[in-house]
Amino acid sequence: MMERRQLTYVILLVAAVAGVLGMRHYFSTEQIIRRHLFEAVESFKNEKILGVMAKISRSYTDDWGGSYESLGGQAQSMMEAYDALTMDVDIGAVEVGEGEARVVLAFVVGGRTEAGKGNILGSDLEPCRATLRWVEEEPGWRLIETEELDIPEYREELDSRRER
Repeated sequence: MMERRQLTYVILLVAAVAGVLGMRHYFSTEQIIRRHLFEAVESFKNEKILGVMAKISRSYTDDWGGSYESLGGQAQSMMEAYDALTMDVDIGAVEVGEGEARVVLAFVVGGRTEAGKGNILGSDLEPCRATLRWVEEEPGWRLIETEELDIPEYREELDSRRER
């Protein structure tokens, strides 16, 4: 009788430890940022501009003259110009530092117009690439800067507009 009770306690202890380890991974900074990024992507695909903008810092800047407002304007323009938006994102790396993180990713944006459905930015053979810097703000993690950006269709324009 006593052995069965001890076995039960050991099983409960192992389950509790496994749960804590799993939750630690779920609440790690890297996983939190990944979830925020994918929530922004889902909002974009569902044409919910407020969901996208909630993940961007009002202090957002980039080397191409972009700001919080201009990024929102670009997203809204795409939502108005295309139906059935898609965005395939592949996160390559997430480097976490003190109060900030860098996310390296590749992505392809697609959508449909009256002329048909297809890719808008990037392709499976040549996706867009970006390095994004996130910071911890109140009430959570937000995108504050695009450090690197390569969009094949706009490569020359991006290179010429980059503020050095």
